[in-house]
Order: sequence, then C-alpha cells, then structure tokens
Amino acid sequence: MLNKNILGLLSITFIALVGMRFNISILAWIMFVPLLLLAREISNKKSWFYFFLLIQLAYFLQISKIITDPMPLVMALLFSIPMGLGTWVVFWIFEKVRRGMGDKIGVFFFASLMSVLEWLTFSFTEFGSWGAMTYTQLDDLAFLQLSSLFGITFGSFFVYLSSAFIAVFIANKDKIKFIKPAIISSLIFLLFYSYGVIRVENGLSEGKHILVAGISSNMQISPQGIPDKKYLENGTNILIKKTKIAIQRGAKLIAWNEGATIIFKEDEANFIKQVQMISSSNNVELFIAYIVPIHGIKKFENKYLFISEGKILDEYFKYHPVPGEAAVKGTDYAKVGRLDYANVSGAICYDFDFPVLGRILAKKEVDIMIVPSSDWKGIDPIHGQMAMVRAIEGGYSLLRPVRGATSYAFDAYGNIRASMSYYEKNDGIMMASLPTQKIWTLYGVVGDIFPLFLMIFIGIISILFTIKYKLSK
Repeated sequence: MLNKNILGLLSITFIALVGMRFNISILAWIMFVPLLLLAREISNKKSWFYFFLLIQLAYFLQISKIITDPMPLVMALLFSIPMGLGTWVVFWIFEKVRRGMGDKIGVFFFASLMSVLEWLTFSFTEFGSWGAMTYTQLDDLAFLQLSSLFGITFGSFFVYLSSAFIAVFIANKDKIKFIKPAIISSLIFLLFYSYGVIRVENGLSEGKHILVAGISSNMQISPQGIPDKKYLENGTNILIKKTKIAIQRGAKLIAWNEGATIIFKEDEANFIKQVQMISSSNNVELFIAYIVPIHGIKKFENKYLFISEGKILDEYFKYHPVPGEAAVKGTDYAKVGRLDYANVSGAICYDFDFPVLGRILAKKEVDIMIVPSSDWKGIDPIHGQMAMVRAIEGGYSLLRPVRGATSYAFDAYGNIRASMSYYEKNDGIMMASLPTQKIWTLYGVVGDIFPLFLMIFIGIISILFTIKYKLSK
C-alpha cells in the first residue's frame, strides 16, 4: 500500500485536475482510486476529519479552475463545500458498508452511491448537475449517447465503477475473485458504448431544417450596477440592427443571449411593440431576452419573450436563478410554441443545468430548444457543452446564444452545427441550419429510472448490512 501522504496528495491532484476547465478526461476513470485506498486506512474520528478537510481542499481547487473575472474566488466555496461534504458522506457510508459486506459488493455500492448523489443534487437542490462525471467526457460523443438511454447518471456510474475496481485490485492480494465481475462490467459498458458509436455514426438528421440565428450582445452588464441609459439605448439599437441583418441572411428563428440588454419598466411597452413589429413584418420568430430592473440590480426580472407573427407566445422568467442571483424566480416551465415547421420552447442559461427541466420539455414533444445564456471565460466552453447533453437526452436541436463565451447550435446527437466565440472578431451573429424533427430517446420516456434502480440496490444492501451488523453483536 502506498504511503498515506502520497495517497492524500494524489487524491487532491486527481480531483483538482478532473472536470470543469482544463479537464483531463482520461484521469476521470481513476480519479477516486487514491481516495478509496486512503479511506481503507481510516480508523478513528480524527482521521475522518482530516479526510473531510482533504476532500474540501480538492474540490475547492477543482472549482477554482472556473473562477475568472468577474467572478470572485469566494464563489468557488459556494459549490465546493456542498460537493465536498456530499462526497465525504458517501465515502463514510461506503467504507462502513464495505468493511461489513466485502469488496465484491462494495465496488457496485460505491458507484451506486456516487451516482445517486449526483441525481439527488440536480433533482432536489439549486446546485444543478455541475460535477457530474459524465461531463468529464464532453469530447467523447459516443460516450455521451448513453445519456439518451438513462440520463447522465448512467454514464457516470461506469466512470465511478472504474475507480472502484482499480482500487480493489490494488488493495487485495487475492485478485482472482474480482476478475469475473470486472470483465462482465467492462463488457456491459462496451456494449452500451458500441451503441453510442453506432448512434453517432448513423446520426444523420434527415428531413427538414431551418435557418436560425443566435445574437450575442457586446454590452457589459454586471452585478456592480446599471449602465447609463444612453449606453443601454445604443446597445439595444445594435441588437435590433443585428436582428434585422440576421433576417436579411435568411434566419427564420432568431434569439438574443440572456440579459442581452436592460429595459426599464416605463420603456418596456414601447420596446415590446418594436420587436413585435419586426416579427410580424418579416414573418420570423424571436426570442428576445432582457432584464427589467425592479430595485436596481438588487432585484430584477431575467426573462425572454417568445414572439411569433407579432404575437407573444410566452413570457418566460428564469426558473433556476444561479444561487446568489437577484433575479425573480420563474413559477412555471416555458410554454411550447406549436409552429408550422417545429415545436419550439426554451429555457435560460442555468436552467439547463437541471436535466429534469430538459426532460419535461422533451415529453412535450419539443423539436427545437432555445437557451439564451450569459457566461464568463472560466466556464467556456464547458457550460455550452453541458447544455449539449440536454439535447442528446431530449432528442431535440438546441440553439444557445451567449455573452462572454462560445455560442453554439447543436443537433439531437450533439453534433456542432455552428459555433461563435465571444472573444474573436465577428459581428455577433451566429447562423446555423438546425433539424426541425425531434429524435426519439429512451430517457425522454423513462426519465431517471436508473438512479431509482440504484436506490433500490442501495436499500437492499443497507438492510443486509444492518442485519449482519446486529447478528454480529
């Protein structure tokens, strides 16, 4: 067994290097090996406390990779503390059960616990799916297709399982008994991965396409305060001009990035009439995303208007404001516009970090999703790629115009149909041809059945462990 200090250093290094920005994707498959080996050596409460501090440091370093201007470093703690705490609790439970039930059950128990932790986090908290192990493989489209079957926890399970098997092979002298379950698990994964390869290779979106445009605003809007009115009016006029240019280029559906401009309440009615006129006179659909101050920047509406033929089909308020964001929370999911060429709906930025939202809209037979967003350099391009996974899960095309990062257009297989960097010289107008026909996915039908199955497995093992523990007394 390696020295505890070396294991601790490797644990911090591996967790810090995997995920978020500067992600070393192959390292994800062994990320928890040092931590699993170190947990075996813990024998008292003091050691568990040091183990907790080690995990906290590791996750703080991981999250710190995405902290760039204008985000303060302290924001890393907002996510790293709960992530570290959740991981520590899982390891504490796992190690107790492993010592009582053995490694053969332990490998699957660990992968199940970690996968369920992911599901609980994005289903019942406001931290979304950040940190999901599936996101460590965003450059592997074949792997990401597993999400179309049972969601992101399905792919994550196999990544966690890899660390668990490697750890038991290192820790045990009698390795033969683990070979069979390891081979069977590997073959099952290869079967599903092969499905992903075939799905990507055959993933030609036949049928009708539509020309869409994503408009990216150059206006600098931050929590520090509202820019002066002249600056805002000039910026809004530029957005209107870009919209008209996109129409001239043939775009049928046009979307602005999240909070593309700020419109004061007393000016909103005239502004809405202006964009309605553009829609009706040019027969185009518009997603106009903007901010309306209520109490300055301390409380505001973060919303979009979905306009078709000059009529407002939906006024959508951001359903999942980022923790700490002063936006008024939306009370309902976006409506679906049943247009002649496709069913179209939307969300705003952080909303799409929650698989539940994307799945609900998929069940409403959405063909094209519009997700106005606003990011910063530290989460570029990972945040846009995370949204791509929602498209794969739900089987719909996705347009994601963004300020401060890379705008994307994806099809239902995760293929990039267009991209535009905020930091390169361009006109801020991204054109893309998107399929208008939804692709059927199993996840869109069965939802998060996989983590529920894992919870049943965890429950059964926990009961058996409790019985065994009581009988040994």
